[in-house]
Amino acid sequence: MALLWFTLSALCFVCAGVLLYVDIGRRRSRGHRRKSWARSHGFDYMPQDKEIVKRWNRGVMSSAGSAAAANVVLGQIRGEAVYVFDLEDVATIIALHRKVGTNVMVDLRLKVMQEPRESDIWLLGAIGPRMVYSTNLDAARRACDRRMVTFAHTAPETAEVLWNEQHWTLAALPINSNREQWDEGLKAVRQFNDLLRVLPPSGESAPSPIQAAARPSRPVGSNAAPVADRQPAPVGQGQPQGR
Repeated sequence: MALLWFTLSALCFVCAGVLLYVDIGRRRSRGHRRKSWARSHGFDYMPQDKEIVKRWNRGVMSSAGSAAAANVVLGQIRGEAVYVFDLEDVATIIALHRKVGTNVMVDLRLKVMQEPRESDIWLLGAIGPRMVYSTNLDAARRACDRRMVTFAHTAPETAEVLWNEQHWTLAALPINSNREQWDEGLKAVRQFNDLLRVLPPSGESAPSPIQAAARPSRPVGSNAAPVADRQPAPVGQGQPQGR
């Protein structure tokens, strides 16, 4: 019996070692692919950054906790900073800075995704395959015009969650997304950012984070179901969503 338990323990140890080796190899491969993608766009790459995740707390980032950003890419698009990074094994995040911020947050996510975790966000309605949530339903309703309807139907499914907060517009992609999907996600974030220009400005203008330091990389170029017209209801039943 002792020999049996020893054999089982040894097998478990070997399996754990194999899984660890595979995981390390997978992470290294992802880092190499991200670094190559960054170089092709003229962006900069760093393996890890523990500080940038503190910039955001909405959308997928609301459950980030103390997670660090890995395989971080930093660059510019039309003079605005853009970050691409992995949030541990949760998601790949794309964040685009905008000069004029807004206090109105809009969350556009696929219907299959879990509802937002924030307690101050309300459900506006559905646009095709996506649900719309916001902290200001009146302002969000004005943003949901024909262009937003078209975008909701044509945005890549890999951009599972799109949202904004203050001077940033972000998207969450699957952690196993590839370089073509990063390009698609970057395009989707730029489009979503443009659609949100109708939101009331916060009155504060913020320079791009890159402008505060030496620029590390060269600039780069740049039949739908309507939102339910019934009286919008908050996430949950009659009250703002809470978790």
